[in-house]
This record gives sequence, C-alpha cells and structure tokens, in this order.
Amino acid sequence: MKPLVLPPNQLERFYRGGARIDALRGVPEGPDGRPEDWVGSTATSFGSDIEGLSRLADGRVLRDAIRAEPEAFLGPDHVRRFGAEPALLVKLLDAGERLPVHLHPGRPFAREHLGLAFGKTEAWIILEAAPGAAVHVGLREPLQPATLRRWVERQDAGEMLDALNRVEVGARDAVLVPAGFLHAIGEGILLLEVQEPTDLSVLVEWRRFGVQDGSEHLRLGWDLALEAAQRGATEVDGLVRRGDGDAESAVESLLPTAADGYFLAQRVRPDGGSVVLEPSFAILLAERGEGTLRTEHGDELPLRRGDTLLVPFAAGRTTLDGEVEAVRCLPPAATTTEEPW
Repeated sequence: MKPLVLPPNQLERFYRGGARIDALRGVPEGPDGRPEDWVGSTATSFGSDIEGLSRLADGRVLRDAIRAEPEAFLGPDHVRRFGAEPALLVKLLDAGERLPVHLHPGRPFAREHLGLAFGKTEAWIILEAAPGAAVHVGLREPLQPATLRRWVERQDAGEMLDALNRVEVGARDAVLVPAGFLHAIGEGILLLEVQEPTDLSVLVEWRRFGVQDGSEHLRLGWDLALEAAQRGATEVDGLVRRGDGDAESAVESLLPTAADGYFLAQRVRPDGGSVVLEPSFAILLAERGEGTLRTEHGDELPLRRGDTLLVPFAAGRTTLDGEVEAVRCLPPAATTTEEPW
C-alpha cells in the first residue's frame, strides 16, 4: 500500500469563501460559497449520509476503502482503540467573511444526546492571514445561562464578540479550540483545520447567516443544545502557539500539548535534505515548494504547493525530501487520554 493523492473535495456552506483554497491548489478560481475542502474525509456533513466523504483518485470512497483494510490504512493499535475510523478530519477553510459565533459539543454530550463517539474539538493552523486578521476564542468572563439564551434570541453580534477573547493571528500561528468554547473565525484567513470527525455546530449567531432549519441547534432545541457550551472564563495563552519561521527542527510540533488526545500536527521541513517519518496514517498538505515523498517499499510520489496526500500506515517509514514544507496531520496516539471537554 502506497501514499495516495487526495483530489479536491470542496463543499458549499452558508458563508463566503473559496478563492484562497483555489489559489493554494493552483487551480482557476471557482464560484464563491465553497469555503471548505474536506481533506481525506470519512465524515459527512450534519444531516447528510454522503456529503463530505472524500473520494480517491481512482473513484473509490475513502471511507469504504478504509473499512475494507483498516489495519493497512490505520495500523493495528489504532484499530484496537478506535475501530475502522481515522478519528481525524482535516479541512482547508477560507474565511471570506467573519464566521458566526458558535460552539461545538464535546464527546460526553455527543455520546449522550447524539449517539456519536466523537465531539468536535478542533485546532486551526493559519496558512495565510490578512493584516489585522483575528479570531475570537473563549469567554473573557464567566457567562450566565440567561445571557447566552438572550444572545440566541436578540442576535446582537457586537455583544457576543465583545464577550470573547480577540486574538490577532498571522501565518504559522496555531490555535486550539476545545469543544464547548464559543468562538468565531475572522474574515481574511486561510487555515488548515484539524478536528474530531464530526460536523456538529451550535450556531449562537444564526440569523445573519440564514440558518434556521433546525440545524442551528442540531435539531435538539435551544435549551438542550446550549448545555454543550463551556461558560467559564478562558485563558487563551495556553491555546495559542505562535509560529516560528526560523525554527531549526526538521519536524516541528504545531499544537499545544492539550490537543494530543484528539489529534497531532507537525510542520515538516527537509530544507533541501531528507526527513524520515515513522509509520502512521497521516494527511499531508504541501504548504510551500516542491519535493518527493518516498516509502521504505520504493514508492515515490512528487508533491508541490497545494497538493494533499494520504499516507497509510502500511506504507511504512516514509522520507520527505526537497525544498518543500508540509503540514502532517495525525490521529491521536492510541494510548493518549482525552481532556474533560
């Protein structure tokens, strides 16, 4: 089994964006309103049985391919812990406008009320950001349930954003967003998102985006859906890692350690040489330059900026070489424990 090219898998959503993804991939700019590319996805969008699923270049649905050979794709330890499920979803996201204030349920809530094994803790690796671009993450002060419900009813976006921590971001920064934390991504940001493999969002700010079919509260009703919110004050320093373009390590961990129970992300920089990577299921995005991915079995795959690859566990040790920078996204280690989100 060898690394596989992942074709684009761009989805229409309720907000603007998409041009930055097209530019990254080096393809002609398509219509607006396609702001998310679900890379190597075995997950579906909320309410759909098929939307969001990735297909391989040969036409196979990735989810079906993994279910047919789970240990070859994922490794035996992973399969014993998580089954035939990567436990990971990777997205390219282009915020052509500010996204709504929203939150994602955590695993305990998802298990009890939605019958799902995963919630939606996520992290953002900033690829590009307009000058002054910012994200909003977590509450500055504790929030009363009545105030949260008032936000839903009055839809005062200014009041919501004022209550959140505003964090300016630039290329190479990374932000962890635990499940339950209120947040919003600002306009002018292209990011790579790593997350748990669900599409669960409670849109506290829903009216301006025209979402009022019940999906805004996951068809649970507001009283129950808002119980998924984390209402305590948040210290954002522990959630943000600032990028270091001058880092000397060929393999750089990108996320706070609190993310380890959910996913891992590394920046791999051979800098004209070679970097050896241990066997793992991985999603690879070539962020800059050109290079070659080689396996211990003799397979070779060229890659350049904008390419996305899936590396199965059975590919064994792989070597990335050339003048290339790539982001390598990994599922959680089978032995890690989750945080209480």
